[in-house]
Amino acid sequence: MNVKQTMCGAALLCLAACSDPMENMPVDGQNGGEISITGTADAFTALMQTRTQVGEIADDGALLIEWSAGDSIGVFGATGVNALFKSGNTEPAPSTTFSGTMTGGDVPAYAYYPYSAAVSDVAAIPVEIPAEQMYRDETSVAALDFKASDQIEAQAEGGYRVRFRQMAALVRFEVDLTGYPGLADDELLMDVTIHPAGTGGAPMTGSFTYSLTNLAAGLQPGAATTDGITIRFAMPPTAREKAVAYAVVAPGAHTDEEWTCTFTTDRQQGEFTTTALCDFEAGKYYIVPLTAQVLVNNDAVVEEIPEEELEETANCYIVTTTGEHSFKATVIGNGKKGIIPGAGFHTETPYINPKSVKVLWSDRKDFVTNVRLENGRVVYTIPDAIASSVDGTIYGNAVVAVYSEPDCQGEILWSWHIWGTNDMPKDVEYTNQAGAKFMVMDREIGRMNAKSSSNDYNVMRYQWGRKDPFPGKDIQVRSFYIDGTTKEAMSNLKGYNYNLETDATIADAVHNPMHLIHSATSSQYGWLAESNVYLWGDGDRELPETLTDASTAGAGWKQQKTIYDPSPVGYRVASIFTFSGFTDMPTGTTSDVTEPDEGNSIVTARLDYINYVKVSGSDWHFKANADDATGVYYPALKSLEGKNGTEKKNAGSGGYWWAAEAFVGEDGRTCACYLNTDQYKTGSVVSGSTSGNVIDTYGRDEYLLRDAYAVRCVREE
Repeated sequence: MNVKQTMCGAALLCLAACSDPMENMPVDGQNGGEISITGTADAFTALMQTRTQVGEIADDGALLIEWSAGDSIGVFGATGVNALFKSGNTEPAPSTTFSGTMTGGDVPAYAYYPYSAAVSDVAAIPVEIPAEQMYRDETSVAALDFKASDQIEAQAEGGYRVRFRQMAALVRFEVDLTGYPGLADDELLMDVTIHPAGTGGAPMTGSFTYSLTNLAAGLQPGAATTDGITIRFAMPPTAREKAVAYAVVAPGAHTDEEWTCTFTTDRQQGEFTTTALCDFEAGKYYIVPLTAQVLVNNDAVVEEIPEEELEETANCYIVTTTGEHSFKATVIGNGKKGIIPGAGFHTETPYINPKSVKVLWSDRKDFVTNVRLENGRVVYTIPDAIASSVDGTIYGNAVVAVYSEPDCQGEILWSWHIWGTNDMPKDVEYTNQAGAKFMVMDREIGRMNAKSSSNDYNVMRYQWGRKDPFPGKDIQVRSFYIDGTTKEAMSNLKGYNYNLETDATIADAVHNPMHLIHSATSSQYGWLAESNVYLWGDGDRELPETLTDASTAGAGWKQQKTIYDPSPVGYRVASIFTFSGFTDMPTGTTSDVTEPDEGNSIVTARLDYINYVKVSGSDWHFKANADDATGVYYPALKSLEGKNGTEKKNAGSGGYWWAAEAFVGEDGRTCACYLNTDQYKTGSVVSGSTSGNVIDTYGRDEYLLRDAYAVRCVREE
């Protein structure tokens, strides 16, 4: 099909049409037995077998069509049997030979495309035109190519000639929003919709049928149809790019119909109305312009999408089931609300325009597959094979990244953690020393369930202030997977590097999500050369001397959740005040207990100051509140050394969890707070004991921000 454009009128919304919907197809072969049909193509797809495919696009917008390898058509004769005819070409071609057999020596009378074994009624050939169509390039319309013929003529030299006609119409959206003042240069056009402003218009999409014995009647609406069409851009253009997109619609009467055109960007919605000047006819295409001039002339209303209607985003997404999942790829972290003005973040805008995506690493082979970008989203699959054969549960962790250029070239723009867990985490209410309450996740980020110590290795570790996780326990000997290949040791993992040999910036951390970073500056023990205490949104807080004061230690966070917070949607890194109820000591630690007792002037680390239910070695079950008889599980989770990724040998036998608080100490070094548990020691409850447990709920680490600790999330306020 070589579609030619003719103008059908001039208006604010211009429509143009094509002509000549049919193509001649010579048919070779004998009457009866095997018949070979040689045909020239008149429709679309390199993406599917049994679909024709688009060749070149002519200067006037016509789609030049080729048959794809393995194409198939259906043929009916007088007996009414749906016969399959398959092409013999092995590569795309403008003409090919179809071979098939008619039943009982029958001769071809009708033909249709594409072939379906489910078709049995010559008078009810099914057609399904989606109301939402994804457009990647011109081949995207190939799966919606429907054509048929009731004109098959026997030739004197043997064989037949068949005359096909298109059963659907084509809409060509031409987009050029250059110069429209209401759009930012980097704003992405996600979708465009046209539909009648009123009711009762001819359906454009949905379920239809047609009769091969009455092709002139065209498509007949089925039970489910809609009166509009939405086209979504698989790779959204910016507001300053010219773009063309095709969509398939059903023929129908639309002349003088008032249409509403709506469009959505990654941050705004626009709408205007206009009048259609043409009907949609089968085999023709129609131009729908979406230009800055059209928006101005039609008084388009373009408004920012209300915050309550925006999809919540984060740096971590929890999955509990196999199958296909997706998340927004054009917004970093938790979006605009995650940027603290003037805080020195690496960007002032949450919007990005990625061109490709890949899985950087996973801790289970093929945990995440079929990852791709589609309409501004990262789409991926958790395979059924990942699920447990016993109860169908899943677990695993992976990091996926998007790039500035196609084919995973250029720089990494952002990355996200996909956390597979066998049940959705639950919240536990904690009450701290000041009487404040926090809803705390029942497990660390990355853990497969809440209680079992056997899956501690799933717990992810984080350098303070960074969003990207690092695999946990036994990192030197456990297997991890990059590009499907097993990597036995962290030092061999592609992309890991322990020292950038430069003064690292926040942007370095964003662009290098597989790097544990420590600064090359000898006086700075963190990973970030230039101090920034706002990365997790609780910076520069004046910490109180006592944790019992409700006006200071009962509070939550000082700043909002930020774009660098590693928590899932609805959660954030815990405030240090979250954990103060685990001890009765008003300073949050037992290390400074002073109580004279039979000549011992100092008694340290007394267990009678700790609020716990039970303990096993270094694993604790702390009381969430005074009435908690079960306890909340805190295992021994060692930190990872920021220099080389090994477990810290000097970290005792306890566990480490970062809090959101950070500040600059008196010596100029950046400090951050954390929860630290130590190993239980028998007898430390005895008065006068000098050995025992230390709960460092109010700790300040002036040296080791480069080390990676676990994170326990808290519900956002």
